[in-house]
Amino acid sequence: MFWFDFAWDIQHVLNQWWWQINFLLLIVFVLLIRLTWKKPINGLALTIVLLPTYLIRSQIWFLPFTYLEICIWAVFLTWFIKNLTTKNSLQYFSNPYRAPIILIIIAATISLFISPEVRQAAGLWKAYFIEPIMLFTVAANTIKNKSDKETILWALGLSTLTISLLAIYQKFSAFGIFQPAWVASDHRRVTSIFSSPNAVGLYLGPIIILYSTWIINDFKKIKATVLKFIIMLPALLAVWFTVSQGTWLGLAAATVFLAFFGWDKKKTILLVIAGGLILFATPVIREKAWPILTFADASGQNRLILISMSADYLGTSAKNFLLGAGILGFADIQNQLRDPLKLEALLYPHNIVLNFWLEIGLLGLIGFGWIIAKFYYKGLKQLQASPDWITLGVLAAMITVLIHGLIDVPYFKNDLAVLFWLIVALL
Repeated sequence: MFWFDFAWDIQHVLNQWWWQINFLLLIVFVLLIRLTWKKPINGLALTIVLLPTYLIRSQIWFLPFTYLEICIWAVFLTWFIKNLTTKNSLQYFSNPYRAPIILIIIAATISLFISPEVRQAAGLWKAYFIEPIMLFTVAANTIKNKSDKETILWALGLSTLTISLLAIYQKFSAFGIFQPAWVASDHRRVTSIFSSPNAVGLYLGPIIILYSTWIINDFKKIKATVLKFIIMLPALLAVWFTVSQGTWLGLAAATVFLAFFGWDKKKTILLVIAGGLILFATPVIREKAWPILTFADASGQNRLILISMSADYLGTSAKNFLLGAGILGFADIQNQLRDPLKLEALLYPHNIVLNFWLEIGLLGLIGFGWIIAKFYYKGLKQLQASPDWITLGVLAAMITVLIHGLIDVPYFKNDLAVLFWLIVALL
């Protein structure tokens, strides 16, 4: 049986329907296997809708798992068994990212065994690397045309609705906000089903960009466009209510990317320059924006401390430089050095480069960089050969991840790891 890992207010409501929810989860699991066997794209789509269910947990003996994890295993094994009898079935594991994927898996496995918490690290090893890559393998072999891409985009949109609508409700009710510090009405920050406002933005940001470009691509299809707006507008409101500066920065960067490659390069550069001049010429905006841009505010100062801690650790020895700290290793580093009155306990250094480097070593960071380089090389070639807004949207969605990742953790979380690999598979 499953239990719920939400804020107490939300758990209290869900616990009243505990038996019914568990029965529904069983039905959905059976349906998922049937859909995957009949038409894998539909099973994949249902799994994507279920991405937030990593917060529904269970355990068999000493082995903890989430509902999302059993769904991923069910989809992968059903797809694999169905294709096992076909000729050259090993071709399904061949894709342009195979070499960097192998590199990342090797690096993550090494980091598992040097982790200070091997048992906990094993759970993260499978949830952040093995299972997302399993689902990516299914997606890479299942998404074959525009129709398949649209199926996945609808699934991503549906996965946001509960997150977005709960976040909007929280703005006016404070129900289920994870931390008391974010509840006060004058500086309320919504968390939806998650434990932080940034987690809402990290999930919704890339999907908002995907939907924006999808709307542009198919604007003349009125009914479908209305449905897309019904999905996207609550997500935009939810992101606004998080007050997540990293999300806003990621969305702004993605918008510039879209304008540069999808509209007019010269005009985009001129508008960015003009916007910068307006920013620095307007005292009110400058006073608010300058401390954020220069890391002079409290949040920025904390980020600089995290970067300094990471750099000091990596520079201590060749072993640290090459292997990092192991999965979950940064928490120990930070707890030895941080001032509890100034900096909260964190699992990661909140910078996408340092996150990968410290968690899975230099080898893992190289693998990640390799994937990003191949992704943009492939994507920009596709745009040059056959321009379309959906391809541009996929590239821009990754920009959102990378830019937000400069000051946050856009990968090391169950749903975000899967979302990253889905973006790669959508290209």
